Amino acid sequence: MTWKFYIAATEQRRMFSRILQILESQMVIIHSFKAETTEEEVSVAFVCSSEEDKKHRIEALIYRLEDVKEVVAE
Repeated sequence: MTWKFYIAATEQRRMFSRILQILESQMVIIHSFKAETTEEEVSVAFVCSSEEDKKHRIEALIYRLEDVKEVVAE
């Protein structure tokens, strides 16, 4: 299945690489990855393919990252 993730965080400190490390460790196919930063917030959106159990695992791992405020997975 294909899943869309939207992430909001307060700091950029290696946020992109930490998210990509999670995706790599879960061995999912990444279709797109878009990231934007402002002085106050980091926004990341990506689309990946995986089984539903991995979707929940990825969501949980991202929530555990420091400075993450919100994770939405569709």
